[in-house]
Amino acid sequence: MENELAQPSINDEEDEVFQIQPDHNREGRGEIFQLVGCFLTASVIHFPAMRSTLVNLWHPVWGVQIRDMGEKMYLFQFFHIMDMERVIKGSPWTFNNYLLLLYKLNWGEDPLQVPLVMTPFWVQIHDVPIGLFFESLAVQMGNFLGVFLKYDGSNLGKENRNFMRIRVQIDVRRPLKRKKQILFSGRRSYVTFKYERLSLFCFFCGRLGHSDSFCETKMALWVEVVEMGWDLSLRAQTRRMLVMNSIWLRDDGEGKVGEEGSSSGSNQRVTEVLSKQFHESMEHDLEDPTLVGEEGKKRSRVEYDNSNENEDNSKVLSRNRKWEECNLILLAAAKRQANRMQ
Repeated sequence: MENELAQPSINDEEDEVFQIQPDHNREGRGEIFQLVGCFLTASVIHFPAMRSTLVNLWHPVWGVQIRDMGEKMYLFQFFHIMDMERVIKGSPWTFNNYLLLLYKLNWGEDPLQVPLVMTPFWVQIHDVPIGLFFESLAVQMGNFLGVFLKYDGSNLGKENRNFMRIRVQIDVRRPLKRKKQILFSGRRSYVTFKYERLSLFCFFCGRLGHSDSFCETKMALWVEVVEMGWDLSLRAQTRRMLVMNSIWLRDDGEGKVGEEGSSSGSNQRVTEVLSKQFHESMEHDLEDPTLVGEEGKKRSRVEYDNSNENEDNSKVLSRNRKWEECNLILLAAAKRQANRMQ
């Protein structure tokens, strides 16, 4: 009887509504400096290795906490807005060639319920007709690829870069766009797209996150596919490779094999290289000496002066030997050139 009377009262107590008051002090703090992310892969991510790799890449000045929330999702807690914005601007990030999708959390959002389907890329637009390098075209191409974010016009005319560069937010559920047909002055042509820092993608379906060997769309056909619709031409050459140059690379019209100007140019090139190597070795000689003597011992003024004099003498002898070696090489090159001319 007592249990029957107690049961309704328990239910009534559980059904009573608690009015939760907002924490005004916490709301006044503004942004929470949190990113939630996941890797676009079905493979297992080694959490300690991933955490160490990303921290070493990001170098957050005020530090960062990385927490595994399960379901292959991770919470990145920053402690300064500049650290967080630097990571966002530097996207996309990868670990073991797996793309990291990031989302900036707002106040009150559930990190396990946010959509992780968009990622920013820098995209190069190639084969643009002369006279069409306008920001309006960049906006159109950006919205065709995804969501236009930014146009970089600073690279035009530098290092023979005859392409447009735009920042675009791309939906990873859709295939990567390869080209787009445009009409200008009655002429039709195609512009092509190249993606900077492009990670793993499928050559068959064009989607990010897997290769054609593990493509569900390809496997659903039950036949072996010979031709692929995508290839590595979508991957843009790195900016570091674009600016690399070599002293051994000749420009067009610099000289032909067997010409006198070509031989003199070769001798001049050898001289410049040897001279540069010599001066670099001299600079290294200035960096090599240490300023600290034996540990725990004080050196007298006389010992210090004598040691400096001995070091100076050894440096002079070393430099003389290097000059002699350089002269011998130049004389040998000149002798070979004289024999060719005879």
